[in-house]
Amino acid sequence: MITLPRTNRFFCLIIALLSFLAFSNSFENSFQYDDLHVILKNPSIKDPGNFFQFFLNPQMGSGLTKETSGYRPVLMATFAMNYSLGGLNVFGYHLINFLIHTLSAILIYFITLFFLRKPGDEGEDNPGRNQMAALFAALIFAVHPVQTESVTYITGRSSSLTALFFLGSFWAYLQYGLTKRVRHLFLSSFSYAFALLVKETAITLPLLLILFNSFFPLQRTWKRRLFSILPHFLLTATYFAMRIYFFGSLQYTSRPIRPLYDQLLTQLRAWVHYLGTLVIPINLNVDYDFPISHSALEGQVILSLLILVTVVVVLWKISKGSRAVGFFSLWFTVTLLPTNSLIPLEDVVTDRWLYLPSVGYAVMMALLAEWIFRAKVRTGSRAGKLVFFFLCALMVELYGFATLLRNFTWTTDWTLWEDATAKSPNKCRPYVGLGLALINAGRIEEATGQFKKAIQLDPRDGRAHLNLGYIYFLQGKLEEATKAIKKAMTFSPGLLPECHNNLGGVYLGQGRTQEAIKEFQNALEMRPLYSNPYFNLAGIYDKQGDVDRAISCLEKITRFEPEFFNAHKELSRLYNKKGLPEKSQEAYRNYLKYAPWAKYLSAIR
Repeated sequence: MITLPRTNRFFCLIIALLSFLAFSNSFENSFQYDDLHVILKNPSIKDPGNFFQFFLNPQMGSGLTKETSGYRPVLMATFAMNYSLGGLNVFGYHLINFLIHTLSAILIYFITLFFLRKPGDEGEDNPGRNQMAALFAALIFAVHPVQTESVTYITGRSSSLTALFFLGSFWAYLQYGLTKRVRHLFLSSFSYAFALLVKETAITLPLLLILFNSFFPLQRTWKRRLFSILPHFLLTATYFAMRIYFFGSLQYTSRPIRPLYDQLLTQLRAWVHYLGTLVIPINLNVDYDFPISHSALEGQVILSLLILVTVVVVLWKISKGSRAVGFFSLWFTVTLLPTNSLIPLEDVVTDRWLYLPSVGYAVMMALLAEWIFRAKVRTGSRAGKLVFFFLCALMVELYGFATLLRNFTWTTDWTLWEDATAKSPNKCRPYVGLGLALINAGRIEEATGQFKKAIQLDPRDGRAHLNLGYIYFLQGKLEEATKAIKKAMTFSPGLLPECHNNLGGVYLGQGRTQEAIKEFQNALEMRPLYSNPYFNLAGIYDKQGDVDRAISCLEKITRFEPEFFNAHKELSRLYNKKGLPEKSQEAYRNYLKYAPWAKYLSAIR
């Protein structure tokens, strides 16, 4: 059990304070990127009755398509909790992300203390020096700018919350190794189960426990060590069975992304990219343009292989004298494997995938600092000690300052995607993101240029065609809008609900009311909880004099997407038309309540 003497409480307070300073300018940053379908457009998190359904229905992880869903029930439950407490007020979501991150950093402090006190390294035990080294590890992790994508980006909670339960499970397992108390083993297993139910990448914990038992037997027999990891393997097998039950396989999709040979060569470069990002975190990007390698003779592939071999050899030699360094080198490797290995994913590199692996980097930096102090600085002059502590503090300060700057990039979707297009000028997706941000800002002409640039880079990108069609619709170019939307239908079947809805809007503008109704109904058949087609149908029914059907459509919207403020406004008008003043007043109050969310939920995309 963690004991908190006064010095440990003080260091935990320092960790919390410096974490707050690093992320203090992020608490009002807007929803971004996947927040649209995970939170803003996800009706599942807005119904308190769905809490247990998250554990039974993986498609409730997204408000859009099956392809963007996933079995992460604990994560979705936390978003539902956020919504029940504060609706779509971003502060609450950022506050929870910050608390999760700070608790993870504090766990790293205590985990690092364990490895400095207990196993392997020679030299007398010095509690004060150990605490300072553990503090250094926790602060490197806490204020490192690479963490912004897991902390400032709200949906990045999938990485930070997984890490919190992962670290909690690992810490409890360490305590079991010391105390032999079964309650610690139960706590470790319980926390591991929660980590799996947040994100599948937690699956690497049993392998790390095997490595830990190999490096640090703690005077236990092999039978006792096997018994101690048996619950984790049983939980892993159960999770595999659940994944197969829900998805039919261990993967969400069987669609081939890139050849295995290309994946291997590309990952050699990706791992070097990650190492460089941890040491010198510059040019961080929400959407890296990371080229795929096709030949082992490429210069970057050869250089990456040489760098990786050199790093492995150096760490292997160091680990002969420090088992902790060897273990945390493998921590970095093992926890990065689910996202960066032979299994090809759509993205090649992403900053949030480094969240849990960065624990290995942070602890190794602390071990290095402790070794330098013990071997080179301790017996030196007072000036030498001050210089050493100054350099450690400077490293933390530089990382923290870089985090503050990076948080500004995440302020709005506009600033985020403007940064991405500058850093990935030859990639399609950032231009689509920037175009959407410009639409929301009312800068239609500039948005048009972004979508055309995206299409130039990738003529088969359905989102670019769909949104270009929406702009043509706003400009009254209905024929061009129809062509663009039908191209989106061809290239991106996953966007068919949006395409049918927008095509219905075009037909309505052309006076083809019955065809428009059919398109809106097609959209609802594909996605029953889709607010825009209901709103468009309500407008048609109102014009046709069928007020009751119009009200029915609008009431459905307010049940599963209460932030759709215009639905409340129209309901107020129609209730008044029907002679229902009390309902009209209530609907208008709801309109005033939710109207500020116009900047998030404006366009029919």
